[in-house]
Amino acid sequence: MKRNHIKSLLATAVLAAMLDATAYAQDSNTQQVLQLASKGETAAVLTSLGRNTDVNQSQSDGTTLLHWATYYGDVELVTQLLRRDADVNARNEFGATPLSQAAIAGNPEILQALLEAGADVNERGADDQTALMILARTDNLDAAKVLIRAGADVNAVEKWRGQTALMWAAAQKQALMTKLLLDNGAESNAQSSRNNWERQVTGEPRMKILPMGGLTPLLYAAREGCTGCTQYLIEAGADLNKTDPEGITPLVMANLNAKWDSAKLLLEAGANPDKWDIYGRSPLYTAVDYNTLPHGGRADRLSTDLTTSFEIVQMILAKGSNPNLQLKLFPPYRALGADRGADGLLKTGVTALFRAARGGDAPVVKLLIAKGAMLDLPNEDAVTPLIVAAGYRASAIDTRGRFRTELEAFEVTRQLLEAGAQVNAVESAGQTAIFGAATNGWNTVVQLLADHGADLEHKDTAGNNVVDAAMGRAGRFGRGSGGDEHGETAALIEKLITERKAAAQ
Repeated sequence: MKRNHIKSLLATAVLAAMLDATAYAQDSNTQQVLQLASKGETAAVLTSLGRNTDVNQSQSDGTTLLHWATYYGDVELVTQLLRRDADVNARNEFGATPLSQAAIAGNPEILQALLEAGADVNERGADDQTALMILARTDNLDAAKVLIRAGADVNAVEKWRGQTALMWAAAQKQALMTKLLLDNGAESNAQSSRNNWERQVTGEPRMKILPMGGLTPLLYAAREGCTGCTQYLIEAGADLNKTDPEGITPLVMANLNAKWDSAKLLLEAGANPDKWDIYGRSPLYTAVDYNTLPHGGRADRLSTDLTTSFEIVQMILAKGSNPNLQLKLFPPYRALGADRGADGLLKTGVTALFRAARGGDAPVVKLLIAKGAMLDLPNEDAVTPLIVAAGYRASAIDTRGRFRTELEAFEVTRQLLEAGAQVNAVESAGQTAIFGAATNGWNTVVQLLADHGADLEHKDTAGNNVVDAAMGRAGRFGRGSGGDEHGETAALIEKLITERKAAAQ
């Protein structure tokens, strides 16, 4: 009896050892297969799959063979694994599933196989995105159609930014994907989440640039200049004037980013040509602003669109836009490093005419005058378009008007004077238009202003006269004090004063 009991114990131990050995061999085989799969050697995986290979065993992070097979787009391997009951909803530690990896690979056949095997078409990844959201950023219409036919929610919203598949399609300039989503019920006026930042101004105080969110598909399309997306959204009834939290319309958004072809589409479709944002930047102002922005070495690039900014200015004015809209607040910097402290004149009260005069933009100035722009409408410091046109507070750090030449300044000044601008208008520091011309040593502009009755002996609030300005003693705008000496200009002014006095006797 005792001997039989010992034999039984030995038999059990041998069986257990054999089972352990079998399990170890099975586990070892599966790990080797997983290693091959992770390297993309899917053909080798097919030949290495044994009868005892555990197709649902995972690597340490939870990634299975089916994950890798879908990631590398191997249809045959996916088919074999599904036949062996691979878990179609397995999720690794990063939230990735076979379906999410198949969406990245974009193989319609694999997507179809996974869905037929029970994958949830509306499953959410770790960042709450769906498979359709992943595909919406691409031009893979066939794969997207597989998901839509299976019941994918085209209006699903991810949790981080409140964005939909349609927003991602527009943001990635995928026009045909945009159309597909719209044709299948995507909401054209959905809006992403608003970012409720505690403050946009630091304790210094200094403005920070923090995105406000709240964008619609049309705002994304306008920002990126996707004309196809824009056209399809317009046809689908997207609200042309729906704004982000800062009041930016799709038209202003297109202008701010030099997407003139998109701006043209929006204007032709009936976008409001006078709707400004919280800073008071209207479509007209933003188009005029970009028309003379310097390019190279900063955030702005030349537009590759067929439409030009000048043509957009013409279109906006032809739509009956008010040329005398004024900025309500100091607008945000386009590039923090280059712009900060540079364009202090472009503040509350500035009009499109003021901005064009600042940049020496004679064609736009001519157009604005013809459309009824008020010649002497000043900014909050009483600086008028004529004063700024003549070179007032010009600086080497200007980001607007930096490359304006004396010839351009002369032409704009001439246009304003001949249209009736007040030659002796005084800004808050007591200077007139001729002070700027003298400070820059622009003799032709000085002579032009004098010919139109400029006061050559006027003194500013600091007691400086026009000759002082020519000699660099009347201050200069920018990150420094004082200006250059222009002896020839000072001599010209003194000569003009003498001649005027002689003529008066």
